[in-house]
Amino acid sequence: MTGSPVSEHAARPVAPPVRRSALEEEHARLGARWVADDTRWPADYGDPAAEAASAARAVGLAELGPLDALLVRGPGAAAAVGAAALDAGVWILGPDEALLLYRPGADAQQAVEAALAGADLSLVVMSSAWTALRLAGPGTPALLAELSPMPLGRGELADGAIAQGPLVNVRAIVRRHDAAIGPGYTILVAREDAHFAWHAITELGEGHGLRPVGPASVARAPGGRA
Repeated sequence: MTGSPVSEHAARPVAPPVRRSALEEEHARLGARWVADDTRWPADYGDPAAEAASAARAVGLAELGPLDALLVRGPGAAAAVGAAALDAGVWILGPDEALLLYRPGADAQQAVEAALAGADLSLVVMSSAWTALRLAGPGTPALLAELSPMPLGRGELADGAIAQGPLVNVRAIVRRHDAAIGPGYTILVAREDAHFAWHAITELGEGHGLRPVGPASVARAPGGRA
């Protein structure tokens, strides 16, 4: 007797879900090498040494990710977040609101939630809501003066400080995070605004020597978090 046929579908391994940047197609067009096969954020665009040199000379633009996000709201949210030992980037948006950015993983989210469990706060997962861009290099302040009416790039925003307002006509949250190569800024825009923001920044950046680069080329100075 022959055995029961094995289902062809049952024999196939289940592929892990692919997490995709809102800018995946744009990065692919530029020749991106991905962080991983199932993580479609660029590690670089094929020549990290040239990318780093270009950013150090003028301006580098990168997308950071993937990042998970947790919005913390409630009375004293900023103080509660500041008092907790969190392995996350902490963005204080106001006395009663903070945004936490961290590398993906259920364990990371559970650790953040556990650290804040004793406070009367609401926690809202916003992992797919934001696109995180990074501008850095000596030409960044002059470029930002064209991108936004906010006082960002001429020394008005201190390292670590946050501003909220329009940037290339979309709402943005901007935090100054200086890089090893010079002034640096991390920019959060809504996922649905990512394409417009990317194209507007690259178009206006042409006159400033802007080049899309991998995140390592515009990394924060040692000791910083997102």
